[in-house]
Amino acid sequence: MVFLRLADLTRHGTDILFPHCCAACGKKLFGISERKICENCSGDITFLQHPVCRICGMELVGDKVRENLCGECLGNPPPFLLARSVVRYSTPVQKLLYGLKYGKDTSVLPGIAEIISHFDMALFDQCDYVLPVPLHPGRLRQRGLNQSVLLAKIFFQERAQTILNANSLLRTRNTVPQTTLDGGMRRKNLKGAFAMVNKVGIGEKIVCLVDDVYTTGTTVTECSRVLLYHGAREVRVLTLTRVKMAQCSS
Repeated sequence: MVFLRLADLTRHGTDILFPHCCAACGKKLFGISERKICENCSGDITFLQHPVCRICGMELVGDKVRENLCGECLGNPPPFLLARSVVRYSTPVQKLLYGLKYGKDTSVLPGIAEIISHFDMALFDQCDYVLPVPLHPGRLRQRGLNQSVLLAKIFFQERAQTILNANSLLRTRNTVPQTTLDGGMRRKNLKGAFAMVNKVGIGEKIVCLVDDVYTTGTTVTECSRVLLYHGAREVRVLTLTRVKMAQCSS
């Protein structure tokens, strides 16, 4: 018991003398070494609330709740079976992803893992394969990492699904970043931008596509079409965050 108490004292003393920082904002975290994100940032992170559209996962309000479908999926259903996101797009989440994607800052990964740990993965337990959405080789060289690969490893770290090499699905064109485009231009930008290089036995298999942000679903829609064309039985989509349609009319 004495040794345990001494160990606790040592740990708390280390936390005070050498506090680690919030993965999102950089604020020092004194005495709470098990936390990766500070209380202020945690308060600004909102998990998606049910009910959601049973296809695309968008939060539903009003009459849409009865149908369990959003207007877009009701009128023009996507090729994937379902999509789910963990949290709404917010400033702390934006900072985490920006640091990872553009700063190669992998120190944010424990913070992202802390968020993902609260997510129910039941809808993805039936997936046979996990495929991170690929970057164009030129963009991958520029960034030095593919954030979707790292997210896939966090999502499925304790599961038996095989994470496929992102290069199994090739991004054939170095497209303009989607964030600069509206809905119609997003679809045009990605039309024919993906091709299957290694089918790796996806025939009649359930494939989970992993990406960082779901905005309009254009990227995962194009990827899903390619996977289904090459024999996948169904595609399910998993992203860390979702941009509310009211925030991005695309």
